[in-house]
Amino acid sequence: MFYSSATVLYLLFLIFTILFQIGLVAGKPWGEWTMGGYNKGVLPTKLRFGAFISILILSFFALITLDKINLLWLDLNFPNWTPFLIITFNILAVIANSITQSPKERKLWQPITIVMLICSLIIFLT
Repeated sequence: MFYSSATVLYLLFLIFTILFQIGLVAGKPWGEWTMGGYNKGVLPTKLRFGAFISILILSFFALITLDKINLLWLDLNFPNWTPFLIITFNILAVIANSITQSPKERKLWQPITIVMLICSLIIFLT
């Protein structure tokens, strides 16, 4: 039960983060809440492209997670190192969101990234 709760929570936070990134790409004025908070309002094109890349990465993580818990209709046979990629990414996200100069970004993303890291450890190391 604990394992499935961690998985559901991790996937929900992935979906939330992907939707947030989609909003950034679409021009939502959420610049203070991301990427250091240096851009109030709509992100410049270069950073919106970065948000698009984040969507691809996070979608890949969702596929790996769904494959791990056998919820995909095909077996994608990801390499054994892919869970460590996710865990490392989550560690870096916790660090980045803990040291950001943006209070709004830190307040929103620090708890989310900490929970995502804990969930990824439970999912991929148990």
